[in-house]
Amino acid sequence: MATIPLGRYLWERIHQCGIDHIFGGLNAAYATDGYARTTGGAGCFVTTHGVGELSALNGVAGSMTEQVKSIHVVGQTSRKMQKNCMMIHHSIGFNPDHNIFNNASKAFRVAAAEIQSEEGATEEIDRVLRECFVKSRPVYIFLPIDLVDKHVPAKALETPLDLKPVADEKKVEEAANAVLDALYASKNPSIFVDCLVQRYQADAEMRELVDKLAIPIYTSNMGKGIIDENHPQYVGLYNGMPSGPGVEAAYIESDLMIVVGNLPSDTNSGGFTRQAPAEKIVAIDAENVTVKEKTYPEGPIKAVLRKLLDSVSTDKVPQVEMPKLPERPLEDDRDSKLITQSWVWHRLAEFLKPHDVIFGETGTAAFGIPDATFPPHTQWITQTYYGSIGYATPAAFGVEVALTRNEAQGKPRGRTILVTGDGSLMLTVQEVGNMVKQGLKPIIILINNAGYTIERVIHGARQSYNDIVPFDYSHMLPFFNMDESEARMNFHRAETKAGLEEIFGLEHVRKPKTVQVVEVVMDAMDVPWRLSTQIATRGPAAVKEMEEAGFKVRQLQKQES
Repeated sequence: MATIPLGRYLWERIHQCGIDHIFGGLNAAYATDGYARTTGGAGCFVTTHGVGELSALNGVAGSMTEQVKSIHVVGQTSRKMQKNCMMIHHSIGFNPDHNIFNNASKAFRVAAAEIQSEEGATEEIDRVLRECFVKSRPVYIFLPIDLVDKHVPAKALETPLDLKPVADEKKVEEAANAVLDALYASKNPSIFVDCLVQRYQADAEMRELVDKLAIPIYTSNMGKGIIDENHPQYVGLYNGMPSGPGVEAAYIESDLMIVVGNLPSDTNSGGFTRQAPAEKIVAIDAENVTVKEKTYPEGPIKAVLRKLLDSVSTDKVPQVEMPKLPERPLEDDRDSKLITQSWVWHRLAEFLKPHDVIFGETGTAAFGIPDATFPPHTQWITQTYYGSIGYATPAAFGVEVALTRNEAQGKPRGRTILVTGDGSLMLTVQEVGNMVKQGLKPIIILINNAGYTIERVIHGARQSYNDIVPFDYSHMLPFFNMDESEARMNFHRAETKAGLEEIFGLEHVRKPKTVQVVEVVMDAMDVPWRLSTQIATRGPAAVKEMEEAGFKVRQLQKQES
């Protein structure tokens, strides 16, 4: 029987799962998360035991929370070292348990292969990799250093892993029929598309289904971009109270709300103000379907959507008149020559092209960019639920690597557009160096608003703990070893709308061949209306604190009435 070193088996199997790159280093978990979101599959990174795996844990927790497929390979000390509790570097105490770190990640993974012998190791690796895809969450593979070169049977590699969830056809059909019965009986149905559609690779089915149903479509902050926002049935982004004028009023008129791939966190539901009356809801979740409070278990989202596509009788679907929304209100700072939150996101929308991947870092960008109307095939990435400040820069590095991979496979390659804040960039700025080193070409739009504006609007608007040490960002690219003359050409700074217009018109910014940095100077007390409105859901005291600090709070309820 042909054999192969266990380490080689591991990497061959991971490669068979569609992963062409392995990440390492301090921010590898973030990069893996971005890579996985853009390839539509999983990402993988490797660390040493102890210090490496604990440093990565925050990134893994974000992938767990937001249901992103991440494979963490941990290189461990030898089995002899473990058995003898040797005081090897990275261990803890005088009689160290080398596996103590394994316990730290138990809550942030859905499966782990804790390999201690070459016997059965390949089966364990296969089991864990399948769990990663089926459950769309992180997994761990712990591999002692003395097992890497042990030979194992290679035959299993001849058969690719089945990475699809097991679907009971009868249960899927029962769930789909219940959805269709409710749909046919309705008079004014709508469909709400959220981010878990994408996490479970059901976005193609989702787009096909909304075309077929031809009923009003809504989406969430995190689900933005899955459905083309120029679709004739697209109404808007519904996020509870912080929704555009008329959107909530239109949505609650629905007598049936088909909610697909919902992730109802506070930041993805307008501080839990999104209305979802149980008697109107048909929920198609990752593994179950609920129709007006009756649950149909074991109905994987992708299989259910496919069954709906195959079974729906379009002549039985009610014809629904599209809601007419009021015009976007004119902002009182619209004549300002300076760059404002009310202007910049709509201007950014004009800069976008089909197939771009755009990041909104945790901060004002995550609440501002949802106002932009995306062109078709735009991917929107924001870690809105877990919200780890600093996530987006290394995740954008992972996306750039993924786009390079996709391009090599003949797929359209858009640009990576990272919109981050000056405070967020401080945490993970070293990944800009990796972008330069690897010859990548993201466009980094850096919001310089003198610190943590998102924290200012929450509390402590003028407190020093929300300030940061000011950087001269013109030194960033040469600091990371880009040639001085090249760095001068690829760094841009805008303090006015006219200045940003000029930068966006530059050919080497619109079609980058290397890293582009666009510093955008904005007022520290200027925030997107969605952000201040969401903070306002906390009550009158929060509104008073914001207004006394100088923040503008849009009175949406008064406008709609």
